[in-house]
Amino acid sequence: MTTILDLPDEIHLLIAKHLSNKAVYSLIRVCRFFLSAYMPCLWSNVHVGRNDLSTITVELLRANAHHVDTLAYSPSLTEDYYTIVFPQLRSLHINSNYMDEKDPYYSQVQPHQMTQFARLHPTIKKLYCGQPKILSREFWEVVESEWKEFESLELSGAMDEDVGEIFWKVCGQVRTLHLTGVTRPKDLSILLTLCFPRLQQLSIEKFVWESEVSYQGWTLQLLEQVKKSPGLRHLRWVMSDIPFPVQRFQEMLEEEGCWPALCELEIGYSTCSDQKLATILKSLPSRPLTDFEWASGSTMGPLTYSCLRETYFEHLRVLKVADCKGVTSTMAQGLLTECVHLISFYGQYIYVRDIATAPKPWGCSNLEDLAIYIAKEPEDEAGWEGRVFEQFGKLRRLLDMNLKLDLLNSGSGDGDEGEDQHGIEHLSRKETLDLRLCCSFMSGSVQLQSLIFNGNRQKLGLEEALWMVEHWKDLEYVGGDFKGLEGDKVEQLFDEKGISY
Repeated sequence: MTTILDLPDEIHLLIAKHLSNKAVYSLIRVCRFFLSAYMPCLWSNVHVGRNDLSTITVELLRANAHHVDTLAYSPSLTEDYYTIVFPQLRSLHINSNYMDEKDPYYSQVQPHQMTQFARLHPTIKKLYCGQPKILSREFWEVVESEWKEFESLELSGAMDEDVGEIFWKVCGQVRTLHLTGVTRPKDLSILLTLCFPRLQQLSIEKFVWESEVSYQGWTLQLLEQVKKSPGLRHLRWVMSDIPFPVQRFQEMLEEEGCWPALCELEIGYSTCSDQKLATILKSLPSRPLTDFEWASGSTMGPLTYSCLRETYFEHLRVLKVADCKGVTSTMAQGLLTECVHLISFYGQYIYVRDIATAPKPWGCSNLEDLAIYIAKEPEDEAGWEGRVFEQFGKLRRLLDMNLKLDLLNSGSGDGDEGEDQHGIEHLSRKETLDLRLCCSFMSGSVQLQSLIFNGNRQKLGLEEALWMVEHWKDLEYVGGDFKGLEGDKVEQLFDEKGISY
C-alpha cells in the first residue's frame, strides 16, 4: 500500500507550500523522513538580522544557500554574509528601518560590497530596500545590465543625487514600482524621457513625518508618464501633502488607450466628497474594478455606494473604506451580502440587528480578511448574537478577523435615516459581541490565523483560549486582553503553542 512516505520530494515540496510553518515544524518532529523532505521548505525564506547571528551563522547559511529563494538581510551584518552565493535567489530584502542611525552597527556593509553582491545574484526578480544609501550608481548599473528577470522594485528612503538617470532607467524596466520617501530628482527632465512599457503596479507614498522630503512636481510628472503604460492595473497614491489629482485623473481616463487594465485603486491622505468619489468611479465603467481603497477623511455616501452597487458589486474582491466618513451599517451589510467575490473587507462598524434580521446571509463565502466593529444596542434580542456567530461560522476561508473599534478613524457622520449620526466616537460607548459565545457557534472549520478584539469589552479567560487553540489549528496571533487572574495562564498557553499575543 502506498503511503505519504512513498511520495517523491518534489510532491512533498508542493504540499509544503500549502502548509503553515507551524505545521511543517510539527511534521519534522514526528518523522526523520519529513526532516529531509521538508528542510528545503524551511530554508526557502530566510531572515537574518543583527540578533540572529548566534543561530544563523555564516557557515550554516552557506551550507543551505542552495535552498534560499527569498532573503531578508540587514545592512548591519558583517561582510562575510554578503559574500555568500545563493544560486536560486529570487527576492532580496535589505532593511534597517528599525535601527537608530547612530548605532555603530547600523550599516556595516559598504556600497561596493552591495554592488558585488548584485553581480553574484543575476537571478533576482524582486528587490526591497529600506536603506538606499548603500545602493550606489554602480549597483544600479549592475541591476540594469545583468538582472535580466528583474520585475519588482520597492524603495523606501531618500536616494543620493549621483544615482540619477540610471536609477530612473531601472524604474522604467519593472512591472511593480513602489516608491516611499524618494526625493525629488535634481533634474526633472529625466522623467520626461521615461516610458514604462511593462508597468503593472505603481505605488507612490509619503508619510506625514517626512515633512522635509520634497515631492512637489515629480510625482505628478511621474503619473503623466505612467499614463502611457498599457498594462497598469494597480495605482496607489498615499501622499500626506499632495492631494490626489482627481480632475487630471478623470481627464487621463478619457484619453484613448489610457489604462485599459486598471482595476485596483488605492488612495490615502486625500479628502474627497461623496460626489467626487462617485464621479471617479463613474469614470471607470469599462474597467472591472476589483480592489478599491479610499481613506483619511473622504466621504463614501449614498452616491458612491449606489455607483458601486450598480457597476462594481459583481467584481469587487478587496474593499477598504474603514477611514471613510459616511459608511453606515446598512451599507456594510449590503456590501457583505451582495459582493459575492469579496476576499477582504475593512469597514467601520455594523450593528448586530442588521446582521441578525437580514433576509439573506452574507454572500461573500470566500472572505479571508474582515475588519469591522460589531455594535450591540440595549434593545437587541438575546438570540441575535448567536445569529451573528452563525454567520461568521459560514465563512470557511476566514483567516484574519479584526473586531476592534479604531477610535483614530474618522467619524461616520453621513449615515442614512435611522443610523447613528454622532460618529465612531459615539460607538465606543456601545457594547460589542460577547466572544465567549463563539465557542458554541464557530466550528473548527474556520481556519483563523489572526484574531483582534476589544479587550476592555470582553470577559475572556483560559477556557476560551483553550477552545481557540483546539479549534483554530493555524492560529498565529491574538490581540486583545484576557481579563482576570487567568491572564498569565493564557499568555503561557499561547507561548507554548507558538502564538503571538
